Amino acid sequence: MSSTAKNDASSSHRNTNEPLLIISWNVAGLKPALNKIAGDYGNNDKNKNKPHPFASYLSHHSNPTLLCLQESKIPHSHLSSRSEPHSCSSIPGYESFWSCATAEKCRGFNGVVTYAKQGCVVRADCNPLGSVELDSQGRCVMTDHGRWVCFNVYVPCGGGASTLPNKMKFLNALREAMGRQRTLGKSVVLVGDMNLKLDKRDVFWRQRVVNIDDVLETEGVEGDDEEEGRRRRRWLLDVKKNWSRITSALETIEAIPRQTTNPSTKETFDRYRARVKAADGKFVMLGSFEDTPEEALYHYNFEEQSYVDSESEEQQPILYQKKNVISIDVLAEIMSKIAHVTWDEGTLRSIAEWEGAGLNVDATPYLWGRGLLEEDGMVDVFRHLYPEAEGRFTCWHQFMNKRYSNEGTRIDFTFVDSDLMRFVEKGDDLRCGTSKHDNPLGEEAALLACTANGMFECGSFAGGGIATATKRALDTQFGPPHTGMIYTPPSYSDHIAVSLLMNREFNESTGQLTLDEKDAATRKSQPHKKQRSIAAFLCALGTKQTSSTSASASSSSSSGGKRAMPQNDNAAKKKSSFFGNSTTTNASKKGKKSSSASGTKDSTKPTSTKPTKVSKNSILSHFKK
Repeated sequence: MSSTAKNDASSSHRNTNEPLLIISWNVAGLKPALNKIAGDYGNNDKNKNKPHPFASYLSHHSNPTLLCLQESKIPHSHLSSRSEPHSCSSIPGYESFWSCATAEKCRGFNGVVTYAKQGCVVRADCNPLGSVELDSQGRCVMTDHGRWVCFNVYVPCGGGASTLPNKMKFLNALREAMGRQRTLGKSVVLVGDMNLKLDKRDVFWRQRVVNIDDVLETEGVEGDDEEEGRRRRRWLLDVKKNWSRITSALETIEAIPRQTTNPSTKETFDRYRARVKAADGKFVMLGSFEDTPEEALYHYNFEEQSYVDSESEEQQPILYQKKNVISIDVLAEIMSKIAHVTWDEGTLRSIAEWEGAGLNVDATPYLWGRGLLEEDGMVDVFRHLYPEAEGRFTCWHQFMNKRYSNEGTRIDFTFVDSDLMRFVEKGDDLRCGTSKHDNPLGEEAALLACTANGMFECGSFAGGGIATATKRALDTQFGPPHTGMIYTPPSYSDHIAVSLLMNREFNESTGQLTLDEKDAATRKSQPHKKQRSIAAFLCALGTKQTSSTSASASSSSSSGGKRAMPQNDNAAKKKSSFFGNSTTTNASKKGKKSSSASGTKDSTKPTSTKPTKVSKNSILSHFKK
């Protein structure tokens, strides 16, 4: 092992005399992310002992104690096989615990993995939800660290009637699973892609929503100053005067198809856009082209929304959005295109800061999150430390280049039970790009951070992918350990990483732990070890058979060169398969034909050895040991 590799491996082993760092990151596919990382930070030296590319990368990120990844998208069968990218199951100094999607509809998708420094895990469970249906989706893995447990999750996305039942089933099962651990006396850490928002600052300000019914009922307005009051009175009056005209036009809405051609494959297909008929009889197009009619109409359906939980006894509709709840973006569009009222950015900002603007507070995932904080006593660590931070998002629409204008959402979280908050450290300041900022909590600092001071360049809408970043831009993701956000490059994923720093006292109190590798749940969460054991067993078996054959040949040679008599005539023509079944080889067939044609016996025929028979039961018993 090279000196660099030694340093990478040794620094990955756990040191209880330092703070404990947890990093969580939705990589949107571990294989492509690792390919990029290996290209940017891997050692191109052909030396076989070169350091593991991921280990080298993690050393730049202070060698986290736990690295929790979501959307790994790696099947069980690819671990410890030729299909495994960059030996990702075996990072020097770390144990890895996997929950891979096994459900038919999820294979090749989802997947979570937690890398933990050796000596900090007692056991792990890739089926912690207690539901075959949910656990088989590969969305949750739990690691047990003695006094506390860590849930690494990838919550189902979506917020409509078709997706909410499964999403809420998962969230409710997760909450129950965390409750079970608390009854065992363990504190809970929850990290991952939660696919929900809990604060209006978690969304780009133009994506905040307003309830038009509340706007219509508002009487008298005040602002922080005269200009603010004037703006607020204006937009409120505009909505009141024009809302009936807008609702009349929306009654005519329909999805209009347009044929599109794929420039690469020349394949033609339809895309859809919403269209309404205005009061003057003219047609007005709304939104952008979408893949389905339902998607094209989705943002312009202002009716009350509900879904039915098929597993509940009542079978009553569950409300998740009230009537006339609209995003500021959509409100501005329909006011401009249907009512011909255009607002400047100052007016739109006034709407966003109005006390009635924020999140859809009837959304069931939002209510679940509030219950997590208010009933279960968990803490959203980032928002607790930075309650006024603006523009600090973790995910952006990649294909629309939204990261480069910082129009995103914060859906990746670190939660801890309230009793653990005394161990949380802020560490380094919030990242602000290449340098410190006078107002690290403001939108400008957040924009500089997510674009590396403008060095990350957006991709072309004509194709070609994300622009290649310079080494200086890539290196802005690195910095001292802290609780906050790690601005990983857009070429790696549409998400950035989030981090949680626990102080040295917390790390010391956890102690040095021994992994129970005989625990059934732990073994299941480490499928790579089982597959590696099978490979080692087969290799040993092959070596044993080769040695036996060599010894027999050597004995024959030492006896004066006399050829031993075959045990039966067919043994020399056959070779054994793994489970003892014999198959005739092409060489044997060819030899037989040659002998009969010449009419003579083959005096150089090798000694035949009796096939070694291995039963399936003996193999299974080997792995049960």
